[in-house]
Amino acid sequence: MIERGIPTSRILINVGDPKITSNDDIREFNRLDYPESEKQFIILVGKGQEGWNCRSLFGVALFRAPKSKVFVLQATMRCLRSIGDVQHTGRIYLSEENESILDDELKQNFRMTADDLKGAGDGKINVEVRVNEPVPTITIQRVRRSFELDEKQLVDGADLGFNKADKNSWAELTDKYRLLQINRKSLDGPKLSDQVTDLTDQREKLQYSKMMLVAEISRYLNRPPLEIETILASTKQGTDKTIEAVNDYNELLHDLIIPRLFNTLFSLNEFVFPEKHEIELVRIPPDGVYNMRVAKDKIERDDSAIAKPFVEKSFHLDTYCFDSNPEQRLFWDLLRQGKVKKLYFTGMLTHGQSDFFVQYIDPDSKAVRSYYPDFLFERDDGKWVIVEVKGDNMIDDPVVKAKQQYAEQMAIASGMEYHMIKGSDADAHSYQSLFQ
Repeated sequence: MIERGIPTSRILINVGDPKITSNDDIREFNRLDYPESEKQFIILVGKGQEGWNCRSLFGVALFRAPKSKVFVLQATMRCLRSIGDVQHTGRIYLSEENESILDDELKQNFRMTADDLKGAGDGKINVEVRVNEPVPTITIQRVRRSFELDEKQLVDGADLGFNKADKNSWAELTDKYRLLQINRKSLDGPKLSDQVTDLTDQREKLQYSKMMLVAEISRYLNRPPLEIETILASTKQGTDKTIEAVNDYNELLHDLIIPRLFNTLFSLNEFVFPEKHEIELVRIPPDGVYNMRVAKDKIERDDSAIAKPFVEKSFHLDTYCFDSNPEQRLFWDLLRQGKVKKLYFTGMLTHGQSDFFVQYIDPDSKAVRSYYPDFLFERDDGKWVIVEVKGDNMIDDPVVKAKQQYAEQMAIASGMEYHMIKGSDADAHSYQSLFQ
């Protein structure tokens, strides 16, 4: 770095050893996404594991082989996230052993190989996209919610919702927190041949003391620690059993214990306010064009010979840039469908370039995020339909499910329909459910 004129102050070391990593280093580690952070090179040992989300990470180098093979997949994917409205390149550096592990994990989880990942960005070109005016508008109904808290009279013996003595209920409660490694001999073979290894004990977890537990609950509930200490002691499970349960599965603290204590202290009253909004499907860019990066064979222009007969039916942009073959195939199927009056591809405008979005709560970060569905079309019966095309392996993903839940709520409130279609169905021209 010195040879290249890069200040060594841009290095941050976080290895869990207080002799090497100071409190200031930890503070910098938690502030990596802040614009004022000057750290660019992060050396981690036993850190950056599950739950760590650094959105400004653009490269990962993994030299040592970790105990958990799934960690290789998790670490690799950390620098392949959407950042801003410009396409960036994530760089991954692996030892030969870790590259082999990654290849196996990709095959098992995504039906792809490391070679597929290497070529994911090949063949893409820069494309200028212009808005075709007048900009189409649509009326949607967003639902605004407000909440009021009423304090309850505290009673002794409140149930925190767990019982370690009941092995069946305890297993059912904690099953989702287990870390399982599944080795499948063949992707097409029977699941009975899977080799399942329980790696739950290898997960990094905190060991809470009474003081730590009380402090964490007090921070979330905004109540004095002494009061929280008294409330914990008065519960059905008591303080010691609660600490034991949380130390077995840290997730129980925020998923179960704190919500149960919240409901013991407060009643939450919800008020719903539907609000109609007339929105534009695309915002006109200040400089007149949007710059996209897309594969050459995923571009459809409104002046092409095949598209010209349908220009009045679609193309609110002069160029549609698709991410996948299923999206592109569904677009042409719907465009040629006589039951479709208007069709707009909205999935390419994902960075604030459109007012057509759905707000949802991310199940991982608990933050409010915006989701931009792939298609919006009007049927011949006047009903507007929102469509999302999703890879088969992603249909049951928790984030995808959260997007679907909030999109369905908005669609119902707006008198629309929402459908999610598997990529394999779109590939097979199976879209009839959109007209039922």
